[in-house]
Amino acid sequence: MAKIVVFFGGSSTEHSISIRTGCFICKTLHTMGHSVKPILLTQDGGWVVPLEYRFQIPFASVNSPDSFLDEFQRMNDVSISKNLSSLDADLVFLGLHGGMGEDGSIQGFLSVLGVPYTGSGVTASAIAMDKTRANQIFLQSGQKVAPYFEIGRAEYLSSPETAVSKLESLGFPQFLKPVEGGSSVSTHKIANSAQLAQSLKEMFASDTKVLSQAFLEGTEVSCGVLERYRDGELRTIALPATEIVPGGEFFDFESKYKSGGSNEITPARIPDTQMKKVQELAISAHKSLGCRGYSRTDFIIVNGEPHILETNTLPGMTETSLIPQQAKAAGISMEEVFADLIEIGFKHSLD
Repeated sequence: MAKIVVFFGGSSTEHSISIRTGCFICKTLHTMGHSVKPILLTQDGGWVVPLEYRFQIPFASVNSPDSFLDEFQRMNDVSISKNLSSLDADLVFLGLHGGMGEDGSIQGFLSVLGVPYTGSGVTASAIAMDKTRANQIFLQSGQKVAPYFEIGRAEYLSSPETAVSKLESLGFPQFLKPVEGGSSVSTHKIANSAQLAQSLKEMFASDTKVLSQAFLEGTEVSCGVLERYRDGELRTIALPATEIVPGGEFFDFESKYKSGGSNEITPARIPDTQMKKVQELAISAHKSLGCRGYSRTDFIIVNGEPHILETNTLPGMTETSLIPQQAKAAGISMEEVFADLIEIGFKHSLD
């Protein structure tokens, strides 16, 4: 068994979801017999580090980030700092989402420290987080994506009217989102030009680049990919895809993480030929981006043809997340999934 540090929390807008992911990861690793040390990254960039490997987590406060932080510090002897120069760990299990947790920054930091970690490396993490660059790679590899435009802050500020006009050519409705982000945080379904102008103004108050994609009507599905060593050979498999039936207008933040916020059907209610195609494309997306360990790719199926929406390199691992649902449908326990991620992390993180 290994000494495993779990990073969770973080400074991104997905801080609260990462807390739930981190707790699920810690609990699973503990049941597997590993020594677990959860390290909480606060929203203002601080590191809350327990001094010992003790399984002390305030599960009752998991849905309240402020209470969780207070209880976490009360239950553990911790050091709090703005810097983390060393780690007493065999491996770091990443439970972060969005921001520096998923864009390659943390991955580069751990590589410098010489500590193995789970999930994709620096390059794949950075590219997958940048939705525009990821779309370019998907197109080059023969995948279908929704028509899109990227607008940068400088371009917008030089002529807001021109930026609005450019995006109007995509038609309405359309989806406006930060180029770098996840979990549908700050994703807006835009119905008309006035709403587009207002949303752009609000988003550029904090974002440097935004992406707008044309609305595609069809069946939304999501497909996880796992890497596993078997008989000395690395195999990449796709899990049964999940059909997403949002409770709201689209699969937004609340639909993803609020109990009952969406109807998630695994396996998806699609023909076997479409299921096979989605699984093949999910593996293709995983490999074309250079992902490692696992990923999850979201699609919209239009007239039988899957179009990629995005690939997540650190998919959610909460109780309601899709990878656990899909693994269960495939007859794979989360202990098996985690064991594979740990093995791949040891073998490849520092390549």
